[in-house]
Amino acid sequence: MNSGYYYRAINKDNETGFAEYMDRSASFVRHVAPGSWAEYADELRDGGDKLKQEIMAKADHDLAASSIGVQFRADLDLALDKVIKRKVEDFEVGYMEGQQMNATTRNTVNIIGSNISNSVVQITQSGKDAISKDTAQKLEQLVNSEDIKALPDEERLNVLDQVDDVVKELKVPVTDQGKVHRGLKRLGKFISGVASQSLADFVAQLAVAYAKAHGM
Repeated sequence: MNSGYYYRAINKDNETGFAEYMDRSASFVRHVAPGSWAEYADELRDGGDKLKQEIMAKADHDLAASSIGVQFRADLDLALDKVIKRKVEDFEVGYMEGQQMNATTRNTVNIIGSNISNSVVQITQSGKDAISKDTAQKLEQLVNSEDIKALPDEERLNVLDQVDDVVKELKVPVTDQGKVHRGLKRLGKFISGVASQSLADFVAQLAVAYAKAHGM
């Protein structure tokens, strides 16, 4: 059995089930507190955090048996954090899974895209090294590409979230170079599963160039 495929399947099952749990919890809150459901975002987040802890405890057993399992455990940890963040944001703005949300989606995309663009401008105008500026600019090109814009809402927002995380780290005065490199590799892996291989290769090349420039 291909261990990478096996661990990816475990992670995908956990992520899917976790997202469904968050959706059911949000629907329940709206049902029992129709006039004040927006006040319960913290409770929804806490419930997600508690279930995540239970899932990660099981993952310690299922995924930590080998070196590749350790990496997939880290990927799962990040993926569940992303689900919590996204589902709580959806809850706060009134989005329910399966309902039309074009305006809300566009608003979220615009906000994250604006954050990325503003950060890239700050990086290119700063005293950051050339590879940081080049990486930031190419990531901005990536999120504005037609291939990424054509992705389903959830996957496109996931890409934007990951790019935003990397760009934010590039922007801080003392950048954690290892965190940037790991973020780029993780982004490349995600894109390879939802978009074209050429885009995944583009991100992989960014990761290699960044690592080489910093002697990693």
